[in-house]
Amino acid sequence: MAWQTQAGPFAPDELCWGALSRDDLAPTFRQPEDVKAVEAPVLHGGHSLDGPTGSCQLTNSEGDAWALTARVHRLDDRTGDDGKWADEFLSARLTPLGGGLLGMASDNRAWLAIPDGCLGRPGDFDGPTVVDIAQGSWITDMEPRTKERDGMARMVVKLVNKVSADLGCAGTIADPVERLPKAARYTRTEKPNALCGIEGLTLGKKRRPDKYPMITDGHGPVRTCDRGITGSQPKQRLMTIEDPRLAGIFTRMALYEGDRMRAGAGVGAGGLGPNLGVFQTRCQAGETVFLVQANEGGTGADVRTLFPRYVEAEAARLGCGPLKLNLPRPT
Repeated sequence: MAWQTQAGPFAPDELCWGALSRDDLAPTFRQPEDVKAVEAPVLHGGHSLDGPTGSCQLTNSEGDAWALTARVHRLDDRTGDDGKWADEFLSARLTPLGGGLLGMASDNRAWLAIPDGCLGRPGDFDGPTVVDIAQGSWITDMEPRTKERDGMARMVVKLVNKVSADLGCAGTIADPVERLPKAARYTRTEKPNALCGIEGLTLGKKRRPDKYPMITDGHGPVRTCDRGITGSQPKQRLMTIEDPRLAGIFTRMALYEGDRMRAGAGVGAGGLGPNLGVFQTRCQAGETVFLVQANEGGTGADVRTLFPRYVEAEAARLGCGPLKLNLPRPT
């Protein structure tokens, strides 16, 4: 009976679809030997539009606040949930995994796409299928912790390797930790004429920055600058989605949100609203999205000031400039 219920000494040592050992959990849980798993197996219907899906929650005596949840799911914007996913998993707190991997990790979040060779490349309106892991509140005022981030990076790679193998895909992803830079830190020496480290980006001569930014460290699928991180969201986010496989989850936003704006015939499309500017165009690597977002009231003027300058500077950096936006008239 103990063997059938997987209790006592017969409990399996590998958790989350057989991917993680107790040692893998040590950087994340103070008592990995006490961790228990509740799993929904990874399912993949041959004709499913949503791709593989599955979940796994790990808990121990430290309480639900420290529980870790792993998911397998496809990113898209049909359900409206991926705005929240982008808030959490494209934060400047996360470090790109590098080495051509489409993924990132921080001390309490990590995600990695299942390789294109396994499931194919996503379409223009879809994102990739990813494994993501989350523990606790998605962001805090603490300086990021490198040891915990490395543990999350190793964990998400092991999960992707196991899910890929179970889907019948060949090849494994190597441990990415040795190539990771130090975890991102708050920038306390920002110049008023170089917001987010971008020369010429300014709110005007009379406006000095009052929010310490955190900027993505390392080359990866996104470059994010989060400003004024005081709670569940940054007060302001400037983000460039450089990887075309991720751009698909912002396509509908670029097409339908805000008042329409253009940069010339066939150059791209985007919208400008009171607290959001988004523009999608094609750069050398493929579809690219530029986004400026404010999460506090009374900052619409800042978005309108920063957005065209930000797009112009980032397009030049990526080699798809010059890009001049024709903004809609203020309302």
